Amino acid sequence: MKMENLIKATEFKINKNLKIPYYYQLYENLVKSIQSNELIEGQKLESELELCEKFGVSRITVRQALKELELNGYIIRERGKGTFIKKKIETHSLQKVSSIVDELRKEGIKTKNKIVQKEVILPDIKIKNILQLKDKEKILFVKRLVLAFGKPLYLTKAYLPFAISGNISNEILIENSFTRIVTQILKLRLIHSKRILEADIPDEEVIKLLEMESDEKKVINYLQTIWTVSQNDDLKIIYFEEYFNSAHGKFVFEKDY
Repeated sequence: MKMENLIKATEFKINKNLKIPYYYQLYENLVKSIQSNELIEGQKLESELELCEKFGVSRITVRQALKELELNGYIIRERGKGTFIKKKIETHSLQKVSSIVDELRKEGIKTKNKIVQKEVILPDIKIKNILQLKDKEKILFVKRLVLAFGKPLYLTKAYLPFAISGNISNEILIENSFTRIVTQILKLRLIHSKRILEADIPDEEVIKLLEMESDEKKVINYLQTIWTVSQNDDLKIIYFEEYFNSAHGKFVFEKDY
């Protein structure tokens, strides 16, 4: 059975008036179809080209939507066979947009930010695609370590389009959370936020920066955060990677229902 028998193209169209990326609108629609059993476990999806024609979007948009589905465990790609719906997984939403630094400070815990690296660079292909940048568009890359009680709690790698960030001073980066920098100092409006939390095996640099002991388990919490922000109605993407050493503290993400 083809997917066109399960999802009618007329039932979903990209809303170009929404300030939400096209790929994410398509992703959310496909997730809805999976969760409502319109698309069932083991179902083979149509090809990228067929999905482009069905929903009236570019191939890049389809690829990004499929990548999100794969990252969140909804589909699996099998070489030479195609893309299939995976067995349903339980998901937990981390929707509260807040800064861990700000939350710690509210609890009276003193934190210290240390800038490990800051430079204006051309991004690699992975970051370029995530930020949806054009060729030769540069980014401000910041690697920052957050310490408390004299120990490193977590490491942040921030990727900001240089067109909206400029060369933020070290003083601002040390004294402020990224949430405050983006929303109050750069005065960007946050349109959409997504967080993906998973276990990861750190590389040697992360192990060294987080001061992981030889007897500690070499598995950390890895959090990816993607923000869609607006500046004069022009949408941009900001991306963060954060690495937490659970041996130095517990991190709780809350959501109000």
